[in-house]
Amino acid sequence: MEVSARFPQMAKADIFSGLPKEFRKEFLDRCTVLNYDTPTHVLIQGEQSPGLYLIANGSVEILYLGEDGRETFFARAGVGAIIGETEAITGQQCAATAEADTNTTLLFCPRKLLMEALGSVEFVTNLMKVFHGHLLQLNYFKLVDRNSPVDHRLCAYLLMFSERDSTIYDSQSYLAGVVGCSRQTINKELGILRDKQFISVDKGKIEILDREMLEAFLAV
Repeated sequence: MEVSARFPQMAKADIFSGLPKEFRKEFLDRCTVLNYDTPTHVLIQGEQSPGLYLIANGSVEILYLGEDGRETFFARAGVGAIIGETEAITGQQCAATAEADTNTTLLFCPRKLLMEALGSVEFVTNLMKVFHGHLLQLNYFKLVDRNSPVDHRLCAYLLMFSERDSTIYDSQSYLAGVVGCSRQTINKELGILRDKQFISVDKGKIEILDREMLEAFLAV
């Protein structure tokens, strides 16, 4: 079965916005399907990117390795997002490591196909819009991480992790590492949000019950 038929939802990805149906179909059908059952490094900081990866299922975490050897969470990309495109186009080394989460499916577009697609002004425009979105997210979370208290940082990441699915399956230990605090603090703050009925907390998962109220709380 052709890739476009296996993953018809991918034709609605942001990079295809406004492009003809034929363009989307040909692009997807020339991609290679990659399945990951366990967390796997798809791109490695300091190495080359062989092309563009489109997330068809699951998610990919962007991790930065500092000079001190510590790995820092940067962002999480979900279904419809792309990774590796900037380095593949420019020939530059990967600025960070991209790790596919468990049960993630990626559609790999080799650099040759990507360069051909750049002949479309609409495709290039879409890439620039995606890049602009990355810049906005980077600026926002840099501000949050530097100036916001723990409860606001936690809310910001919960909202990001639940953009496409209201249920989050990350552990409290994982959230503590992302937010930059202890697991005990995360447990306390989750309890406060639960008491406000913004979220529900069960073993192994957190569900966003009232996204608007969570956003309002973050804005205070």
